[in-house]
Amino acid sequence: RAPQLDPLKVGLASEAALHKDVGGGGRTRTRTKPSVAFKEIWQPPYRRRTIMLAIFNLCQTVGFYGFANWVPTFLISKGITVTKSLEYSLIIAFANPVAPLIGHLFGEKIERKWQIVWSALGIAVFGLCFSQQTSLAGVVTFGVLVTLSANFMSFAFHAYQAELYPTHIRAQGVGFVYSWSRFGGIIGSFVIAAVLKEYGSIGAFSFIAFCMIIVATVISGFGPRTNSLSLEEINRARV
Repeated sequence: RAPQLDPLKVGLASEAALHKDVGGGGRTRTRTKPSVAFKEIWQPPYRRRTIMLAIFNLCQTVGFYGFANWVPTFLISKGITVTKSLEYSLIIAFANPVAPLIGHLFGEKIERKWQIVWSALGIAVFGLCFSQQTSLAGVVTFGVLVTLSANFMSFAFHAYQAELYPTHIRAQGVGFVYSWSRFGGIIGSFVIAAVLKEYGSIGAFSFIAFCMIIVATVISGFGPRTNSLSLEEINRARV
């Protein structure tokens, strides 16, 4: 009587033989060492993108958290009571989840770099308008517009910066450039506090607007297009 063969072993052996016949030689994965990956983000074309995104992240935090974290203080500096300032801040905060819900409707239709640019300019313009308001309607309206712009920018740039690095160095690249946003958060908080004390809310929002202009400039001038492009096409771009 012929010995019975295990079907599972037969199947695995057949697959291995077939893979060998077509020149596979076994499945292998190429792993990029962290030190090699970090060096590669400083080589063309990624060096230019790394510098651009580091500057961007350093400044974008000032616009996003500089407004969201300081809204009550801005309002109190304009003579609005603590109770009312917290009430206004709560109303404005409801715009935070709305922006991504709206953003997904045009996220793939409008070039992401321009979404970031126009959102940054929106923060600058609406923020300066916010600093001039004293009425409830004006404070809430421009506060909501700043919040929407900030969240549109966040929605777009998190996708955008990940697209600028190939898979094997993406974690290293994005991790490094995004770390600059933490420096921006630390530095921005102290600068806003000092400017607010000396020059009031107009001075603070002028500083935020300045940072947003830097954001718009570096992304518009040095950011490559990514919408409807494969990673290979983006990686071949020399910008």
